[in-house]
Amino acid sequence: MLKKKRFAIFSLVLVLTLSLFLGLSLISFAAEQPSIPKIELPLVVTTCGQSPGALMVWVLSKQIKLPCDRNDLLTAEDLKAKAEEGNPYKTLIITTGTSMKGMGAAGVDIDYETARIEAVIEEAKKEGILIIGAHIEGMARRVDATDAASIATVIPESKLLLIR
Repeated sequence: MLKKKRFAIFSLVLVLTLSLFLGLSLISFAAEQPSIPKIELPLVVTTCGQSPGALMVWVLSKQIKLPCDRNDLLTAEDLKAKAEEGNPYKTLIITTGTSMKGMGAAGVDIDYETARIEAVIEEAKKEGILIIGAHIEGMARRVDATDAASIATVIPESKLLLIR
């Protein structure tokens, strides 16, 4: 009798467990998979931190014959002007990671860079431009507070990420 009870309890637990797994697997199949946004031209690349990442993206795009504008000091006004010309940008790539040498040469600091990029992102959203965040220079550009500020400004606002 005790054996029959144990077998019945074991069978019940087994059936409930299998039902739970089956139910969860059906739910996961029913969940909608996120769609990848369509990347359209024209495309522009800029940097938040004046590191060479934007140059790297621009050079790679030229190698694969992908038309791409590059402006390391891109502003919201630049986006507006392009739209007023009748050929607005459709995709914006913003590279993260900072270069003290690059910022010094450009005459800017991290506060200027983050404010500039925040304004660019705001305008890009108004214009319906796809924003892609790119952190392609590896660990060398993840070492200090300026790198962290650059990353924190761009990545949360990006619809796609390119990371190396």
